[in-house]
Amino acid sequence: LTLGLSKTLAKQKGVHSVNLERREPTDKTVIANWEQKHCCKLPNDLKNFYLSIEGFKMEWEGEYGGETFLIGAMEINPISKLRRIGGFESASDGEMSPNLDDLDRLVGKRGKPLFKSTCKIFELQNCPNNSIVCLVYLEYKVSPTIWLLDRSLEWHFIAKNFTHYFRMMLVYHGFPEWQYALTPIGLSPAAKLLMSGLAPELLSPPSFKKTVGDADCRIDPTIFKVRSKLKSSNTDERSSTGHQDKGAEGETSAVATRTQD
Repeated sequence: LTLGLSKTLAKQKGVHSVNLERREPTDKTVIANWEQKHCCKLPNDLKNFYLSIEGFKMEWEGEYGGETFLIGAMEINPISKLRRIGGFESASDGEMSPNLDDLDRLVGKRGKPLFKSTCKIFELQNCPNNSIVCLVYLEYKVSPTIWLLDRSLEWHFIAKNFTHYFRMMLVYHGFPEWQYALTPIGLSPAAKLLMSGLAPELLSPPSFKKTVGDADCRIDPTIFKVRSKLKSSNTDERSSTGHQDKGAEGETSAVATRTQD
């Protein structure tokens, strides 16, 4: 499940321990009840994940100066904690009481999750920095995507599906705030310092990768014209040099013949 990450971390210098919780598979009836309750189907990759294990949690600790400290944590909520956010009326009394639906009217943007009932949002992972990784069914969309809801209640797209998110979580080793490396906010200085010391290759900015990947590469056709001109000029020089060499050889042979005579 971890693609050998637990063994790799255990062999790394400075790592004190790697703790992977062993959990039983989720019963099919539990998944069916969840889908019936929320009137939506889990994507196949997430459903297969729950059928193999009831959630996921792996932590790894480092050691420095004789003391141990938590470095990375990777976690996926069990289906019992895959709770919905928003999509219902506020339970507080009074028409003037604020609720999550008010944010949709204030900062609602097209293409981003909304807290109203037409958009279904579920807690996939609760992060230590008060942000939440969410499984989001956008309006009129059947296939969910993965988003990060930060502490200011701003949305950031993370992954197109659960499989992609889980693989990225393993790649980033569960470093603190690793999801922010995929957003315009970026990592905090403390998280960046920790990552640079243990896995500096992970600090390559995703915006740069995306720019390179999405770059519209166009070839200037004049390059070939210049090269063809250079090639033709070199060919002319070689041919003229060849003619000169042949002329020189002819003159040399003629002189040699006269000398013999």
